[in-house]
Amino acid sequence: MLSIDKLRARVRSVLQFRVKRWGYGMRGWDEQTTRLVVHLEDNVWYWVVLEWLFWDCMTWVCHWTDLVKVPRFIRSWKRVWDKEEEACTFEEWYGDSIHSIWHCNICDPCLQWVWKHKRQPEPQWELTLDEARKVFAHDPEVYQWVEKELAEHKAYDAERAAREVAENSQ
Repeated sequence: MLSIDKLRARVRSVLQFRVKRWGYGMRGWDEQTTRLVVHLEDNVWYWVVLEWLFWDCMTWVCHWTDLVKVPRFIRSWKRVWDKEEEACTFEEWYGDSIHSIWHCNICDPCLQWVWKHKRQPEPQWELTLDEARKVFAHDPEVYQWVEKELAEHKAYDAERAAREVAENSQ
């Protein structure tokens, strides 16, 4: 027969089961300083499950809520939505769908709560983009998203510079 202490120890070991998983992130915004940061996460299983639920599942709900449009009479409400801002319409503040309301009040607070409780992984190593292409040649998906982010950032910078030139020339 199990003693209470042995039972408590077994329950504790199940509740504190740790999940280790590799992940990667990006550091820097230009070709010279961009690094692919590879890290090992080590967290208790329930934080990993909650992150999966709130990040992988609930963000899909967040994307789909962009298709649910707010009625025009609500979008035209005009008021001061924030103490530090001037009066504007609901549509100017939140947009024309319930996406922003869902994201700001449900999706993001849940994720922030989970990320606050998770252990933040220490970078195991950093790779330049060229090193990442060699190391992860068998799995190009690892570094292709970094290349895509860099291209989007360059396009944004070029657009912003063109806008500034147009404003200054007027």
